[in-house]
Amino acid sequence: MTKPILSTAVLTTALLFVCTPSSQAGDITSTIGVFDQPADFSGNYPLSLVNLGNFTFSIPSDFTIASVTISGTFGNNDVPGTTNVTADSTYYVDGSTIQVASCNSPDPSNPSLPCDAGGLNDQPTPWTYMLTEPQIASIQSQLAAGSLDFNVVQNYYGAVETGPITLDIAPAPEPATFSFITLGLAGLALLRRRKI
Repeated sequence: MTKPILSTAVLTTALLFVCTPSSQAGDITSTIGVFDQPADFSGNYPLSLVNLGNFTFSIPSDFTIASVTISGTFGNNDVPGTTNVTADSTYYVDGSTIQVASCNSPDPSNPSLPCDAGGLNDQPTPWTYMLTEPQIASIQSQLAAGSLDFNVVQNYYGAVETGPITLDIAPAPEPATFSFITLGLAGLALLRRRKI
């Protein structure tokens, strides 16, 4: 009776040791700080691409990407009372290749109004975008290089104001982990069966 219990404990310990991920353990993140652009009323819209910042990170060679998510806010708390002053604008990752967010006027017939970044609560409005598999594939070289641009196009009057923007690269579970877990469960089932 002691032998199966001992074997189960040894097998469980071995599984925990082997299945502990190495560099795959956590997400890789990079954040661009708050962006405040002076208001533009020139009338030459849309304005050309403006760089809000650059995500920098390092992806280990044995890291397999499961997902890439970008999140941020329209508007920020830099200047009290102006969190909802964010111009009609479109946000892109990797230059102007992948659109991840768009902040539009609350009144389509009047694009000169600032987009609805604050609403009644006068707070920055959060947004999140998860890249598709083809989009991730299209920026594979930038991901490998650990550098990704984040840009905005101002579409109408006003100022572009954003809070911190975060890039989150999540790892895929290591294939070996599933194999070891399956093997371990089979072993435990066998030990239990022999015990009965």
